[in-house]
Amino acid sequence: MTSLINYIQVAKDFADSYGVDRLDHLMTLAQADPNSAKTQPVPASDRHNTILQEVEAAGFKLNLRLKNFLFTTSVEVVRDAMAVVAENQQRGTVRNPEGLLVEAIRHQWKPNLWA
Repeated sequence: MTSLINYIQVAKDFADSYGVDRLDHLMTLAQADPNSAKTQPVPASDRHNTILQEVEAAGFKLNLRLKNFLFTTSVEVVRDAMAVVAENQQRGTVRNPEGLLVEAIRHQWKPNLWA
């Protein structure tokens, strides 16, 4: 999962090491390249479709916001979060499974493997 802040940090580190002029030059080259990622459509990956299917099959109601959140999260983190929700559901302590899923993803909670 790469977020905007990660991209910005990499750019800052590059500029700190090599100078802003080189960063500007790289940006110009990337913008002129017809194969640049920004000019090519990004197809939905099988990984995203698979995790969406897993989440839906586990009984979670998917809305656009949750789908987008899942797309920016690693599959491992999502699966761990689903296991956390399942553990809590077994104890009967879940009123909002989707909300707990989001919190478990956001904080990268791990399930209790011994439970």
